Amino acid sequence: MWTDAGADPAHCRGSGEPGSPAATLADGFPDGRALCPVCLRFLPLDDGRLPAHDTSDAAETDAESLRRRDWFNAYGW
Repeated sequence: MWTDAGADPAHCRGSGEPGSPAATLADGFPDGRALCPVCLRFLPLDDGRLPAHDTSDAAETDAESLRRRDWFNAYGW
């Protein structure tokens, strides 16, 4: 059985990597945030770098998830 002891850490390997604001949809989404190429989350930049973050966000709303889907449908993977 899978256990936390054998799981990958939640911390994303993209943390601290350089980033730039992602292209925007007509309504401004993702609001100047950068796309992490590892976990595919949109994150605010910290001096041109992706901040320390986990690979998923338990607090992500359904609305954010739907907007992220729309963005990928417009700009691809």
